Amino acid sequence: MFLKRLAGHIRKQDWFIVLIELLVVVVGLMMAFQLDRWWEDIGDKKLERVYIQRLIDDIESDIPKLESAIRLADMRKDYAELLMDVAGNPAVAAQQPASFLVAVDQASFTFSPALRKATYDDLRSTGNMRLIRDPEIKTRLHDYYSFDETQLQFRPLQFSVEFHHFKLANGVRSNDQVRFRQDKWMLVGPKDSEEVENTDPGNPDEVMAAAERLSNRPELVSWLTQLRELQMDQMLTHKKRIEFANAAIESLKGYGESR
Repeated sequence: MFLKRLAGHIRKQDWFIVLIELLVVVVGLMMAFQLDRWWEDIGDKKLERVYIQRLIDDIESDIPKLESAIRLADMRKDYAELLMDVAGNPAVAAQQPASFLVAVDQASFTFSPALRKATYDDLRSTGNMRLIRDPEIKTRLHDYYSFDETQLQFRPLQFSVEFHHFKLANGVRSNDQVRFRQDKWMLVGPKDSEEVENTDPGNPDEVMAAAERLSNRPELVSWLTQLRELQMDQMLTHKKRIEFANAAIESLKGYGESR
């Protein structure tokens, strides 16, 4: 209809009307385009707010896990130090017999909690990272998640320390002592420390014999400092993760409140 009307005006050489008709069409298209962009922008901002809150929830849920991992590494550092004390003086084992039997293997254990990164992965895989318009937030998120990824390269080294310790410590405890630890606590955590400390494994002579076997293994004794360093490194790494997490949360919350 419009083209037919426009053709009629052109045949009549009514150029002013032709211009008006064209302007009406152009203005209409521009308004429709702007309206579409406006609706799209509203949708993007709404989706951005959803992503911001999801990121906050994800990172906040990581912090308790990291704090728990720090407490766990700190406990294992104490176990490494207990083994060092026993190596220097086997009689120390008699003061904390159950803790000593637990420490023989668990002083070398490591734990790195998996971060909750579904939202971050979603943003990257879908291209929706563009929705977050604050470059500082992108930097904070990158710092947090990339630090975690870089730590993965050290996992084989940590495993090798654990395995080498198992080799060196094999046979320090008797089979009965190993079964005692397995039956009571397959994996000791900070909440179990008091129970372990107050448990009597019985047969103090056998505990002293295990302590003597440890102190008479020079390679194992010299290796114990590696266990202590391993746990201290775990603690420092998890604390660094928390620093990055808090920085990211601060930026996310500040940005969310300003929108």
